[in-house]
Amino acid sequence: MKLTPGQKTPLAAIGAGSRTTIDVDYGLDGVDIVMFGLDASKRIADDRYTVLFSNPRTPEGAISLRAGNKTTSFDLDLAALPSTVERLMVVASHDTQPLSAARPLVVTVADASFDAGTVLGQERAIMLVELYRHNGEWRMAAIGQGFQQGLAKLIEHLGGSVSDAPTTQTSHAPMPAAPQPAPAKPAISLTKITLEKKKTVSLAKTGADFGDIVLNLNWAQKKGFFGGSSLDLDLGCLYELRDGSKGVVQALGNSFGAYQRAPFLELDGDDRSGSSTSGETIRINGRHFDQIKRLAVFALIYDGAVNWRETDARVSIKMPGQPEIVVEIRDDDRLRLYGMAVIENVNGEFRVTNHAMCYHDQQKFADAIGIHLRWSVGRKD
Repeated sequence: MKLTPGQKTPLAAIGAGSRTTIDVDYGLDGVDIVMFGLDASKRIADDRYTVLFSNPRTPEGAISLRAGNKTTSFDLDLAALPSTVERLMVVASHDTQPLSAARPLVVTVADASFDAGTVLGQERAIMLVELYRHNGEWRMAAIGQGFQQGLAKLIEHLGGSVSDAPTTQTSHAPMPAAPQPAPAKPAISLTKITLEKKKTVSLAKTGADFGDIVLNLNWAQKKGFFGGSSLDLDLGCLYELRDGSKGVVQALGNSFGAYQRAPFLELDGDDRSGSSTSGETIRINGRHFDQIKRLAVFALIYDGAVNWRETDARVSIKMPGQPEIVVEIRDDDRLRLYGMAVIENVNGEFRVTNHAMCYHDQQKFADAIGIHLRWSVGRKD
């Protein structure tokens, strides 16, 4: 069954029971998929039932999030939800791009699907589908209502607000505090850490492992200074494993790596045209992070003569249950390789440092951080 905006159907009619899965497929890196638990008045009443990358599971496990390659899934046990949660709203958003660039954007529940691409324009956030209780049964509605102002505006529409407070805090001793009245609007944390030059942040595991770690490089789609072809940047990563093996994952030489086996990181592909809004992505298998000693992330100018500041390039690092980490390029240097970040395994913690230095090529960068390799000329062809 293909649903149209506004169409409703009982879950039983599409072959879904109280235990079911919602899959959201999208064609753009950097898309965030969130599920909001709402009360009978269609308002956010309890932020523990806002399920997203920084909160992938509700307290009793009635909702859990699984993030994959351009697919986000929610596993549901509707019978386990508290009675205060009457509705489940699934939304999509992007920080900088209109969601029309995410086509196809399709929600699938059992035998039903809703293609939101039919209604997408300049919206940066959109309410996709809603599951809701009605006369003792759960039903599904296709919505397709969007907000050009982004996710914060959508949250406000649902009666919530966005909190600037970090999702994780460190405290050495609890301090007693006077009771505070409940806030009028539940605050949803969409925390992102913009890592400044030469600064470091460490993240501890929130579960058994770090899960699927996504590195995404994106940049401004501009022509070269001298009228050449579109600017083409490559994302690459040097690696050193615990067993002493070393290497590089990059498009040059078709060294795309491997996700399920060593080196446990893989380049999704190569955006040769420089026209893709999704940029380039490397995925790290955080389930094997204990076998990784360190990684060094770099961006390379493959085509287009510009200085780095003109690229507006940035790398984002996302993983379940953690704030997003963003590293931006702010230098005027014209050397073709930019060493963006060094990721280290420090006693099991995920430690990221903004490296922020330019080099002539990969070998110079590798030598500077002590990952010594034998190099040869590589091509993309």
